[in-house]
Amino acid sequence: MTALPRRAAGLVRRSTEEKRAAERILGRGHPLARALARESMLANQSLAVAAAVLMGVVAVLVHVDIAPLAVVVGGAVGSVFVFAWALAHATTRARTWDLIAAGDDGVVLGVVVRERSRLASRKERERLARSLESCLLDAQRSGLIVPAWRPLPGVEALRHLAPEVARVTALLRADHARVQGVASTVLLLTDGVDSPLYGGDVERLREELNRIRYQLEAPRPRADSETVERAAA
Repeated sequence: MTALPRRAAGLVRRSTEEKRAAERILGRGHPLARALARESMLANQSLAVAAAVLMGVVAVLVHVDIAPLAVVVGGAVGSVFVFAWALAHATTRARTWDLIAAGDDGVVLGVVVRERSRLASRKERERLARSLESCLLDAQRSGLIVPAWRPLPGVEALRHLAPEVARVTALLRADHARVQGVASTVLLLTDGVDSPLYGGDVERLREELNRIRYQLEAPRPRADSETVERAAA
């Protein structure tokens, strides 16, 4: 067994274990548990198709007549499953951000612990601070940009909220930044449906930035402290 199939099998096994753990801890109806269940299903299906394609390649090498067609069809089906798995994985990550942003610090799941650790890293917090500053810069110079390339109305609203943005970015770069606020910042920047950054309501956006500021500077619970310590180790 080569290293790549072994690694793929390990990822599928971990996905299945995390799905079962989430259903046990959160319940099957929880959004994160449902996302993990879908991701696990697609991961298993992708692995099964990959195994079939590998068998087809072997059949080609031994000159089985129908093998080339089977490899082509299997590769096409496999590509669809892999794409679907990637979308499911993105959904799982978004539901993990929701859980962290909600302040559910007592949830001990591998997927949550890993994401908390990643969000706590200085590299990720700096990336988010720069993204928010870039949105503010785009808003401030929107009048100099041709209409077709101007930022969305919600992003343009940031030009009225420079002090709030400055406070949030400073806290993101601080050593004591709480992971709950970091997750809320991610959702602010990436959630194209519910984020006030893309809604055009200045006051709602101001409230969200102030809420994130409070989350970032609030006393860090024990779970947060342990995650940051592991990330820094």
